[in-house]
Amino acid sequence: MRRTITLTLVLAVSLLTLGGAASAQTPPAEFSDVPADHARKADIDYAVARGWLTGFDDGTFQPDRVLTLAEITGLTGRIFDAVTGEVSRLDVALFLQHGNLALTDPAAPSVTAPEFSDWPPPEHLGHEDADASVAYAAARGWFRGYPDGTFRANRVITDRQMATVLERAFPQGLSRAEMAAFALHGNRAVIAHEASRAWDLVSEAGTTAQGAWAAVCDDLSGPEPMFNIPHIIAGYSLEAAAEDALADAWRADVAFWETAADPTSEEGEALRTARAAAVAWDASADAERVLAASVTGDLTTEEGRRVATDAAWAARAAEKTAWNAARDATAAGATAEARAEPAVREAWETAAEKAEEAVAAWDLFTIVNLAAACQDWVDAWTIWKEWAAAMSVANDALAAVA
Repeated sequence: MRRTITLTLVLAVSLLTLGGAASAQTPPAEFSDVPADHARKADIDYAVARGWLTGFDDGTFQPDRVLTLAEITGLTGRIFDAVTGEVSRLDVALFLQHGNLALTDPAAPSVTAPEFSDWPPPEHLGHEDADASVAYAAARGWFRGYPDGTFRANRVITDRQMATVLERAFPQGLSRAEMAAFALHGNRAVIAHEASRAWDLVSEAGTTAQGAWAAVCDDLSGPEPMFNIPHIIAGYSLEAAAEDALADAWRADVAFWETAADPTSEEGEALRTARAAAVAWDASADAERVLAASVTGDLTTEEGRRVATDAAWAARAAEKTAWNAARDATAAGATAEARAEPAVREAWETAAEKAEEAVAAWDLFTIVNLAAACQDWVDAWTIWKEWAAAMSVANDALAAVA
C-alpha cells in the first residue's frame, strides 16, 4: 500500500519512541535485559535484525514495556511495506491470526463469526489457512463485514482502518517482546500465503502455454501437417511468460526462507537454491524470447534457419538447467521441513516428488515424429501444472503453521 501522510507521521513518532536513536542500534546479544534464555529472545533478535524494533541508549531492550496503538500501527505499516505493495483486508487477517497465536495469552473468540457471501472467492479455494484467518479475525470482532454481507478480502485497507482493526485486537497494547513475536509470525504467514498465490499463477500460466502448444500439435497432426509460424511464436512467447511466473514464484519462496534462514542450516540451503532457481528461470525465459524472435526471421534462408536452430538449442539448454535448479530447490525445501509438522512435511515431500517427475518429463524427448514429440511436449505441461499446484500447497502449509 502506498502509505499516506497519516501513517508517515505515525512512523516518524514510532522511530523516536520504539528504541532511542536508530543510528545507535544495539546488537541483540548485548541487551542487558534480554539474556540468552529469555523466552522471546529469538523473536526479539528477528525484529531487531530487520529494524522493526531497536534497543535503547542505555543498552536495554525493555521487553515488558507496553507499546501504544500508534507505535503498533507504525510498526505494522513498516512490516507490510516490506512484504507487499498494497495491503488487503485478507493480508491483515492473516497477519492478525498468526501474530495473535504467537502471544502468551492469545485473544479468544468474542462473537459468532459471520459467514460472508463473497468468501472464499474462487481464486482462494484450497487455501485453507486464508479461510481460517478470515474466520479467526471475524470471530474476535476485529474485522466486520459490510452491510451487504460481503467481506471484500482484496480491498486495500487504509491507514485509518488499520488503526481501527489493531485497536480492536489489542486495546491494552502489546509489550515490546510480544510485538516482536506478533510481527515475526504474522509476517511469515503473509509471506507464505503470497508465495502460495504466486505458485497458483504459475499453474495458470502453464495452462495458457499448454493451450498454445496444443494448437501447434493440431497443426502437425492434421491430414496436411504444417508449421504454423504464428502458433509457434505464440507457443514460445507464452512459454516465456510461464517461466517468468516461475521465476517470480521462486522469488516469493526466497522471501519466505529469508524470514527463517540460518545460513548454515537446512533453511539456509533452501534459501540459496531458491535464489538459484529464480535466476535460472529468468535466464530460461529470456532464451525463450530470443527463440520466439528468431522464428520471425526468414526461415527460407540457411542463415535464418541456423539462427533459429541455435536459439532453439540454447533455449532447451537453459530450460534444462532451470528444471534441475527447480528440482534442487524443491528438494532443499523438503529437507528444511523434514522435522516440521506432518502436514507441512508431507506437502513438501509431495512437491519434491512432483519436481522429479517434471524434470523427467521436460528432458529432451525422443523424436520419432514431430506430431508424437509435440504431444509429449503438451503432456509435459500437465506435469508442470501438477508440480506448481503441489508447490502452492507446500507454501500454504507453511502459512498455516507460521
